[in-house]
Amino acid sequence: MNLLKLQILVLIERLKKVTDVAKELDMKQPTVTFHMKSLEEDLGVALFEAKRGRIWLTEAGKALHPYAVKMTAMALEARKAVQDYADLNKGHLQIAADSLMGSIHLPRIVNRFCREYPGIQVELTVQPSRVVQELMYHQEADVAFYYAQDGPSKGITEEVLLDEELVVIFSPNHPFASLKSLTDQLIAQQFFIQHAEGSFMRDFARSYAIKSGIHLWERMIINSPEAVKHTVEDGDFISLFPLSGIRDEVAGGKLMYLPVPEKPGKTVKACMAYHADQPSSPLREQFKQFAKQTWIAPENP
Repeated sequence: MNLLKLQILVLIERLKKVTDVAKELDMKQPTVTFHMKSLEEDLGVALFEAKRGRIWLTEAGKALHPYAVKMTAMALEARKAVQDYADLNKGHLQIAADSLMGSIHLPRIVNRFCREYPGIQVELTVQPSRVVQELMYHQEADVAFYYAQDGPSKGITEEVLLDEELVVIFSPNHPFASLKSLTDQLIAQQFFIQHAEGSFMRDFARSYAIKSGIHLWERMIINSPEAVKHTVEDGDFISLFPLSGIRDEVAGGKLMYLPVPEKPGKTVKACMAYHADQPSSPLREQFKQFAKQTWIAPENP
């Protein structure tokens, strides 16, 4: 006994003709007749009878009718209740982002998405890169954004939104401001701001130091990319940063940058990721498309 069969019974009671019911449901008459007989077989009792060219409900059909009305009405209400989620008038979206993506790119994208879909509630969690990848792996976020160089973990799908260069940043008042290029040894002699434990930037900086045979003078560790930039602006420290993340500061004369020594054009991936086994939803799919369409690869400062 399914909802379509019950809906046919309700319509037979109202319209009294199979042809009219078929027209109402945009179905062929034999199909309606088939479902009527199928419902009778399901219940083991005659529900319909033909009289004077019309179809009437038997006593058993009349007994079933009020329940059929309630069940079909509840099905309609249920459909309307969930339709808001399909139409993106309601819903809850969980986004995880590493500190760089969460401070550089995501605020603009999330703000525009919320403006276009005011019924959607967005929860944005900003954590170190490794934590974000763990959240994604355990399906505790609908979609994640982070910087990476290696391939994704098993079961994770990554879409690269931007390949960009990591650069050495410093103040216009820093001695580096008069240089055209840097050496590994020059970098090793400067006060260096290290990014927080678990962040992609920390891993990259440590890897760069090992490959270059130098020791970074880590005088400070900061877990906020914005705080890193503001501290570097003061003049005494240098750090590493994605090029897209300093566009406004460079344009405003607050920061300068040079390529990592002997590695001009060294790029990393700004990724949008989601779990391949996570059930798809209209909300998640719409946000993924929105993020890709809204993403604007920044021009070099």
